[in-house]
Amino acid sequence: MLYARLQTVRGMPDPAEAGPVERELLEIVARHPGFAGLCLMAAVEDTAAGALLTLWRTVEDARLAADRTAAARPGPRPVELASDRIYQVPGGYAGPDSARAPGAAVLLFFDGPRDVDWMDSALFAQRERIAPALRTVPGFVQGFALWDPEARSCAVVNLAVSLEALARTEKAVNSTELLPGEDPALLSGPDRAVVHRVSGYVAASR
Repeated sequence: MLYARLQTVRGMPDPAEAGPVERELLEIVARHPGFAGLCLMAAVEDTAAGALLTLWRTVEDARLAADRTAAARPGPRPVELASDRIYQVPGGYAGPDSARAPGAAVLLFFDGPRDVDWMDSALFAQRERIAPALRTVPGFVQGFALWDPEARSCAVVNLAVSLEALARTEKAVNSTELLPGEDPALLSGPDRAVVHRVSGYVAASR
């Protein structure tokens, strides 16, 4: 199982400085022990937060990542964190364009506490109904389900080559029909959905 650290930020660096700062930080993070991939996202709407998703092979590496980055790059953070949470990654699914770098992403947040029945139903839907549908959507790159066992909350990250392709993924998911045995009462929609442009990406590895 992989682990994820999802950090959201209150604002992005000044555009004139963002490129060099982002490249430096991403290069530092990619050298950390246990690193398995990342996606840096800038929100499309000015009122929404940007985000950094990093993937790790152990939960300890996920927890130590921020301290390791601070040790490698002393000084204040270039952005202010709005949230910082570590998740298990119980499910991932690749699309027909998994070899391409994404240009757009959506973060779906399912606030806790969620019970075990909800999580089991969500993972079943992802594995048996949603992932098969997304494997046929042109421009879909990859997706991850993230689970926080302490807060019992969930997040989903879907990556696509463009905003247009991202819209196709949403349409494909919403067009699927429930499978026998699925309970609509356990399949509530997300509490929040935030669309981003992807400004930095390293493909996930196992």
